[in-house]
Amino acid sequence: MDDISAEDARQALRAVDEERRHVIAEIDLPRWYWWGLAAAWVLLGMAADLGNVWLTSGSTLVFGAAHAAVAQHVFSGRHKSSRLSVRASVAGRHIPAILFGCLLLLTLATIAVGFAVDADGAEHASTIAAGFAATAILCGGPTLMAAIRRRVARNAA
Repeated sequence: MDDISAEDARQALRAVDEERRHVIAEIDLPRWYWWGLAAAWVLLGMAADLGNVWLTSGSTLVFGAAHAAVAQHVFSGRHKSSRLSVRASVAGRHIPAILFGCLLLLTLATIAVGFAVDADGAEHASTIAAGFAATAILCGGPTLMAAIRRRVARNAA
Protein backbone atom coordinates (compact mmCIF):
# COMPACT_ATOMS: atom_id res chain seq x y z
CA MET A 1 0.00 0.00 0.00
CA ASP A 2 2.94 2.36 0.46
CA ASP A 3 3.51 2.35 -3.31
CA ILE A 4 0.29 4.27 -4.07
CA SER A 5 0.84 7.93 -4.78
CA ALA A 6 -1.56 10.61 -3.63
CA GLU A 7 -2.57 11.22 -7.25
CA ASP A 8 -3.28 7.51 -7.82
CA ALA A 9 -5.42 7.46 -4.68
CA ARG A 10 -7.38 10.53 -5.88
CA GLN A 11 -7.95 8.92 -9.28
CA ALA A 12 -9.14 5.72 -7.64
CA LEU A 13 -11.55 7.64 -5.41
CA ARG A 14 -12.86 9.59 -8.42
CA ALA A 15 -13.44 6.31 -10.26
CA VAL A 16 -15.32 4.86 -7.29
CA ASP A 17 -17.42 8.02 -7.00
CA GLU A 18 -18.24 7.91 -10.73
CA GLU A 19 -19.35 4.27 -10.50
CA ARG A 20 -21.45 5.10 -7.44
CA ARG A 21 -23.20 7.81 -9.49
CA HIS A 22 -23.86 5.30 -12.28
CA VAL A 23 -25.46 2.89 -9.82
CA ILE A 24 -27.60 5.63 -8.25
CA ALA A 25 -28.73 6.69 -11.76
CA GLU A 26 -30.18 3.19 -12.17
CA ILE A 27 -32.61 3.70 -9.25
CA ASP A 28 -35.88 4.10 -11.11
CA LEU A 29 -38.91 2.30 -12.43
CA PRO A 30 -38.97 1.08 -16.02
CA ARG A 31 -40.40 3.61 -18.46
CA TRP A 32 -43.01 1.08 -19.53
CA TYR A 33 -44.44 1.09 -15.99
CA TRP A 34 -45.40 4.77 -16.15
CA TRP A 35 -46.94 4.46 -19.63
CA GLY A 36 -48.79 1.28 -18.70
CA LEU A 37 -50.14 2.78 -15.49
CA ALA A 38 -51.31 5.93 -17.28
CA ALA A 39 -53.00 3.93 -20.05
CA ALA A 40 -54.68 1.59 -17.58
CA TRP A 41 -55.91 4.57 -15.53
CA VAL A 42 -57.53 6.11 -18.63
CA LEU A 43 -59.07 2.78 -19.66
CA LEU A 44 -60.50 2.40 -16.17
CA GLY A 45 -61.99 5.91 -16.42
CA MET A 46 -63.49 5.06 -19.80
CA ALA A 47 -65.01 1.86 -18.40
CA ALA A 48 -66.54 3.84 -15.54
CA ASP A 49 -68.10 6.29 -17.99
CA LEU A 50 -69.92 3.48 -19.78
CA GLY A 51 -72.10 3.14 -16.69
CA ASN A 52 -72.06 -0.65 -16.53
CA VAL A 53 -71.47 -1.63 -12.91
CA TRP A 54 -70.19 -5.09 -13.84
CA LEU A 55 -67.73 -3.73 -16.38
CA THR A 56 -66.50 -1.06 -13.97
CA SER A 57 -66.16 -3.55 -11.11
CA GLY A 58 -64.43 -6.13 -13.27
CA SER A 59 -62.10 -3.54 -14.77
CA THR A 60 -61.20 -2.27 -11.31
CA LEU A 61 -60.43 -5.80 -10.11
CA VAL A 62 -58.32 -6.56 -13.18
CA PHE A 63 -56.51 -3.23 -12.83
CA GLY A 64 -55.81 -3.88 -9.16
CA ALA A 65 -54.62 -7.44 -9.70
CA ALA A 66 -52.43 -6.53 -12.68
CA HIS A 67 -50.93 -3.59 -10.84
CA ALA A 68 -50.25 -5.69 -7.75
CA ALA A 69 -48.50 -8.32 -9.87
CA VAL A 70 -46.34 -5.73 -11.63
CA ALA A 71 -45.70 -3.52 -8.60
CA GLN A 72 -44.15 -6.28 -6.53
CA HIS A 73 -41.39 -6.52 -9.16
CA VAL A 74 -40.77 -2.84 -9.91
CA PHE A 75 -41.73 -0.84 -6.81
CA SER A 76 -38.35 -1.34 -5.19
CA GLY A 77 -36.83 1.00 -7.78
CA ARG A 78 -33.98 -1.48 -8.15
CA HIS A 79 -34.79 -2.74 -11.66
CA LYS A 80 -34.91 0.20 -14.06
CA SER A 81 -33.37 -2.00 -16.73
CA SER A 82 -32.03 -5.49 -17.07
CA ARG A 83 -28.46 -4.15 -17.13
CA LEU A 84 -28.15 -3.66 -13.40
CA SER A 85 -30.03 -4.53 -10.23
CA VAL A 86 -29.34 -2.00 -7.51
CA ARG A 87 -28.85 -3.42 -4.01
CA ALA A 88 -31.69 -2.66 -1.61
CA SER A 89 -29.26 -1.06 0.83
CA VAL A 90 -28.31 1.47 -1.88
CA ALA A 91 -31.80 2.14 -3.24
CA GLY A 92 -33.39 2.40 0.17
CA ARG A 93 -36.39 0.57 1.52
CA HIS A 94 -38.73 3.57 1.52
CA ILE A 95 -39.44 3.68 -2.24
CA PRO A 96 -42.45 1.27 -2.20
CA ALA A 97 -44.11 3.22 0.62
CA ILE A 98 -43.60 6.52 -1.19
CA LEU A 99 -44.99 5.13 -4.44
CA PHE A 100 -47.98 3.54 -2.68
CA GLY A 101 -48.70 6.84 -0.93
CA CYS A 102 -48.52 8.73 -4.22
CA LEU A 103 -50.89 6.27 -5.89
CA LEU A 104 -53.33 6.64 -3.00
CA LEU A 105 -53.20 10.44 -3.28
CA LEU A 106 -53.61 10.19 -7.04
CA THR A 107 -56.69 8.01 -6.56
CA LEU A 108 -58.22 10.58 -4.21
CA ALA A 109 -57.34 13.41 -6.62
CA THR A 110 -58.93 11.49 -9.52
CA ILE A 111 -62.13 11.09 -7.54
CA ALA A 112 -62.17 14.78 -6.59
CA VAL A 113 -61.53 15.91 -10.18
CA GLY A 114 -64.19 13.50 -11.42
CA PHE A 115 -66.78 14.94 -9.04
CA ALA A 116 -65.77 18.51 -9.96
CA VAL A 117 -65.99 17.82 -13.70
CA ASP A 118 -69.32 16.02 -13.27
CA ALA A 119 -70.69 18.92 -11.19
CA ASP A 120 -69.71 21.22 -14.05
CA GLY A 121 -71.94 19.14 -16.32
CA ALA A 122 -69.28 17.67 -18.57
CA GLU A 123 -69.87 14.31 -20.17
CA HIS A 124 -67.38 11.51 -19.55
CA ALA A 125 -66.23 12.94 -16.23
CA SER A 126 -64.38 9.76 -15.26
CA THR A 127 -62.39 9.73 -18.49
CA ILE A 128 -61.51 13.41 -18.11
CA ALA A 129 -60.43 12.87 -14.51
CA ALA A 130 -58.40 9.81 -15.54
CA GLY A 131 -56.72 11.92 -18.23
CA PHE A 132 -55.59 14.37 -15.55
CA ALA A 133 -54.28 11.45 -13.50
CA ALA A 134 -52.49 9.97 -16.52
CA THR A 135 -50.78 13.30 -17.14
CA ALA A 136 -49.74 13.44 -13.49
CA ILE A 137 -48.38 9.89 -13.74
CA LEU A 138 -46.36 10.55 -16.88
CA CYS A 139 -44.95 13.86 -15.63
CA GLY A 140 -44.84 13.29 -11.90
CA GLY A 141 -43.66 9.67 -11.72
CA PRO A 142 -40.25 10.22 -13.29
CA THR A 143 -39.90 13.50 -11.39
CA LEU A 144 -40.60 11.71 -8.11
CA MET A 145 -38.01 9.06 -8.88
CA ALA A 146 -35.46 11.78 -9.74
CA ALA A 147 -36.08 13.32 -6.32
CA ILE A 148 -35.56 9.91 -4.71
CA ARG A 149 -32.28 9.48 -6.61
CA ARG A 150 -31.10 12.92 -5.40
CA ARG A 151 -31.94 11.92 -1.83
CA VAL A 152 -30.04 8.63 -2.17
CA ALA A 153 -27.06 10.49 -3.65
CA ARG A 154 -27.05 12.96 -0.72
CA ASN A 155 -27.25 10.12 1.80
CA ALA A 156 -24.46 8.19 0.06
CA ALA A 157 -22.11 11.18 0.02
